Amino acid sequence: MAIQAVVFDWAGTTIDYGSRAPIIAFQRAFAHFGINVPEAVIRADVGLDKAEHIAKLFAQPDTWAAWVHSGHNEERDVAIQEVYQQFQTEIRAVLTETGQLKPGMQSLCAYLQLKHIAVASTSGYTAAMIEQLVPVVHAQGYQPVINVTSERTAGIGRPQADMLTYAIQHLQIDDPQTVIKVGDTVNDILEGKNAHAISVGVVVGSNLIGMSEAEFVALPESEQTRLKEAARETFIKAGADYTIDSMADLMPLIEALDQKALQVPLLLTPGPLTTSASVKQTMLVDHGTWDEEYKVLTQSIRRALLAVGHADPELYTSVLVQGSGSFGVEATLQTAVPDNGTLLIAMNGAYGQRMATMATRLGINHVDLDFGETQIVSAEKVLNVLHQHPEVTHFAMVHSETTTGILNPLTPLIPQLTEMGIVTIVDAMSSFGGVPIDVTQLGVDYLISSANKCIQGVPGFAFVLAKQLTLATTEGNARSLSLDLYDQWRCFEEEAGKWRFTSPTHTVYAFRQALNELIEEGGVAARHARYAANEKQLCQGMLALGFEPLLPTSVQSPIITSFKYPAARFDFRKFYEALKLAGFIIYPGKVSKAKTFRIGNIGEIYPDDIQHLLQVIAKTEVAQPVAVNE
Repeated sequence: MAIQAVVFDWAGTTIDYGSRAPIIAFQRAFAHFGINVPEAVIRADVGLDKAEHIAKLFAQPDTWAAWVHSGHNEERDVAIQEVYQQFQTEIRAVLTETGQLKPGMQSLCAYLQLKHIAVASTSGYTAAMIEQLVPVVHAQGYQPVINVTSERTAGIGRPQADMLTYAIQHLQIDDPQTVIKVGDTVNDILEGKNAHAISVGVVVGSNLIGMSEAEFVALPESEQTRLKEAARETFIKAGADYTIDSMADLMPLIEALDQKALQVPLLLTPGPLTTSASVKQTMLVDHGTWDEEYKVLTQSIRRALLAVGHADPELYTSVLVQGSGSFGVEATLQTAVPDNGTLLIAMNGAYGQRMATMATRLGINHVDLDFGETQIVSAEKVLNVLHQHPEVTHFAMVHSETTTGILNPLTPLIPQLTEMGIVTIVDAMSSFGGVPIDVTQLGVDYLISSANKCIQGVPGFAFVLAKQLTLATTEGNARSLSLDLYDQWRCFEEEAGKWRFTSPTHTVYAFRQALNELIEEGGVAARHARYAANEKQLCQGMLALGFEPLLPTSVQSPIITSFKYPAARFDFRKFYEALKLAGFIIYPGKVSKAKTFRIGNIGEIYPDDIQHLLQVIAKTEVAQPVAVNE
């Protein structure tokens, strides 16, 4: 179902940039009794019911010791009430002056009204405080249907769900997953999670950053970025479903969630693949290519890619290339191989053959070694061909050949060729990030992949991990301007992350988020384990349904699996449409000598998804073997 309501927090979320009012009021309330409480201590629990917050402050040994030392009442409950009463006095003095709506809030209110999305609020403030704020915000266009405080929920506030649940029930909404809870504190996020609503953390002007607008804007852009990323990470660790920079960013997020509610199919393909909601959300903001923030982001991605591939940054560099993975392959071939060089291409599928086609178009001398579509690349055969062709200077192969799903071994072949002085090029398009690869240990000269594969980003750019000493010798080799890998590298290095030509900004930001999620999952080893488990579950389930895998288990990659047609009259088109109708997109076969179709195991795909797919296939009539008339 589409989004039906948004429930906002107050200070730091809709009003009071930096959530200053509660901090000021707490400090003044304690100061009234001669007690100094540091701002950082107060901010740690902002979002709680205010009496509960004071109780937590008194639970701090230093705060309670200062209270007793000053000669105040030693009964803690009495002390809490005394400070709470003073807090209410202090907060009323600052509420109105901090009641200005945060940037983007007015346009968001107009949008929600136009979309007929209900608006409510929950707060750690009291009803009297909210009553003071209501006329101030009403005049600015913000008019929640209901404002819920803990006075309506028997004193139970955040992080418990009671206030939010009360608001949802008042709005007569049955499904909390159609409700967005927006806040600027960890307690807001927890409130949303506990109520089973969609939890969204707003970053800029939040309690987690804790600065006035003037203070934040005055910071260098790099420091702003650092603070925003730190706040975003805190929200995500607390369980936030999404984060937004500003309130205006909630509008495209709602649009994306409404689209998701229409049941977007799962892509069981080797890329593009199904991405996470947070990766999709990252693309909802437009960015400029000349921003310093963007250049810093690009450099951070380049470093992160080396880490993913265990490539020593003293020996290797990474170069991003606009376009699909094939653009990255062609850029590498035409830059790496000089006019007087000869390239040996080992192939066992369409993507090895594509490298041969590129070499022909580029005028590169090349020798083709075809292993057939179901045999792995053999080191012995490659070395035999090299003895027959001593003119070979470069070698290229595909690691995970998604024509069939075969996984070609990189060792011992690549290290052997490196020792022989052969420049090695590996198309790791569909394996990098999903299959462990130690670039430094391999000694490979060029390893190529792209954004929309196992890192789980979206299409838009390829990338090459290149040995610096090797790449440094290639100046002037490139046969084209746009795909000059050497020039692209030098631009990144000399201009601190600047792309030579217009870059896919949305894809780059989405890729940074995807890299973060790879790390959160546990890195390549954990992702490989998930993919392998998907593949094993899929193969076992398909075998039980009468579908035979094309390849033996010994050479099967965890990336994509080819299955033979179950009968001569199997109707793949009907099978495909039936699965698509159920929410799954698979691939037709690409094998020339056998009738097959392919199912990918990578992307934001989990065991429940594989199980659901198998259940759908079991009920799909066109998937059943059809008797052949003799």
